[in-house]
Amino acid sequence: MHMNDAELPRWVGQSELDVARYDHCVEQAENRLVYATSWFLRLMAGTWDVLVSGDYRYVMPVPHRRKWGIAYVYQPVFAQQLGIFPSPPPALRKEFFRSLAARFRYVQYQTGEPGDMEQAKGFAARELHTRILSLTSPYDIVVKGYDDNVTRNLKKAVQNQVIVAEESDPALFFHLQKFSKKIPVPGKSWKRFRYLMEATLPTGTGRLFTARTPQGEILTAAFFLVWHNQMCYMAACNSPRGRNLRGGFALLDHVIRLHAGSNLDFDFEGSSVEGVDRFFASFGAVKKPYFVFTLNRLPALIRLIKK
Repeated sequence: MHMNDAELPRWVGQSELDVARYDHCVEQAENRLVYATSWFLRLMAGTWDVLVSGDYRYVMPVPHRRKWGIAYVYQPVFAQQLGIFPSPPPALRKEFFRSLAARFRYVQYQTGEPGDMEQAKGFAARELHTRILSLTSPYDIVVKGYDDNVTRNLKKAVQNQVIVAEESDPALFFHLQKFSKKIPVPGKSWKRFRYLMEATLPTGTGRLFTARTPQGEILTAAFFLVWHNQMCYMAACNSPRGRNLRGGFALLDHVIRLHAGSNLDFDFEGSSVEGVDRFFASFGAVKKPYFVFTLNRLPALIRLIKK
């Protein structure tokens, strides 16, 4: 592929970015992701700029920070992956990665497009995975994909009279989150997550569900984003009683039942924790790989400190 100068990726800062054209490019892309929209990045990433090819034909959002006087690219918490939208030809993908490497000495960037080490020259790649459950079939078909463990736990949830309902108040989630020590997320990131909930719940893009006892005690709370054909399981919190009474099983089954027969792909977000991944797989969700590309040209002293 021969590229002229206009096709080569150029750095476009926030103040110069045509946000409408950027969002249009992301939304029309076959590989579109909610994490790459301007509104999501504005809420969750703080400082981010864009590598743009051509007349907004391809875009690559780049969240970045500065520490010890060195600018670096990082993956925002709750943004599972970003990437280049739409997926470019190999030669152009190589130029995007080359542009990143030319501007930053440290890069950690997650994308579902594997490329190859020739295209991401100088970057190390590590494979992770999410889990996707297609909700195109009716519920009675989807439920056949549940394993025996899910079926048993759903029966227990029914016996425990767990009630699942949709909510509109983020405080219900954060009431449980305060007591949940199992989600290693910094306080600042939880604050941004609350902004995300407050911005999206009124529009229906954000969906909040709780599982409760008949007396109204909240056992489990979970927040989802629904955008185009994607439904992303962003975060969940359980109380100890919620785990005992199987609140999480009841909540997920309710959400799946509610959206079965739609055009949605339910993204469980994946987990590198084996038990959590097994839990997601038990609902019939299949693996979908994505990749962490890392470039580290930090000075030796800083590398030592980082260790």
